[in-house]
Amino acid sequence: MRSKQHEVHRPKDSAATRNDILRAAAQQFARHGYAHVTLQEIADDAGVTPALINRYFVSKRALFERVAQSHSSFVELTVDLEEFAGRLMAYWQDVDRRTPALALVRSIDLDDGKLLKRELERRLREPWREFLAGDDEATAKIRLLESLTMGLGLFGFNALLDEGTVEDDSPEVRASMLRRLTRMVAACLDD
Repeated sequence: MRSKQHEVHRPKDSAATRNDILRAAAQQFARHGYAHVTLQEIADDAGVTPALINRYFVSKRALFERVAQSHSSFVELTVDLEEFAGRLMAYWQDVDRRTPALALVRSIDLDDGKLLKRELERRLREPWREFLAGDDEATAKIRLLESLTMGLGLFGFNALLDEGTVEDDSPEVRASMLRRLTRMVAACLDD
């Protein structure tokens, strides 16, 4: 039980409270994975009680699913491949935007990865399938693009390893990455 001196007095604003809980949960799940996070830790970060989290979200699992589904896709697909590559890089560099994806990866043991598979289908495969409609090699291209998307963020921007910034993340390195990523996406899509 939290002592009175540690309680945060919040103005009554249910939308802001929900957002604070979602943000705290996303950060905790992205950092530690579902199994290693407690409602108390999320509550402490959000400045609320675990009971309030349950009131808004019913359970830790329901809260996790809400976090996992908080972004519709990684990036909007576009015919301009350099613009797409730039958006993809920006997604993985933005800690707030990437936390749901990282939370899913760190919680892959939950339900044998079914939630991760469902979200990859919704966020990556379905948009690419629509984009590549009628392409006989769409399945192979989508698998490569999915691998490229996830690998870029998890390892190219160190999201999985340390959640920090890349040591030699200079404008020159980013420009070089953008050029190369654009060519890699083009190679995945070319026949």
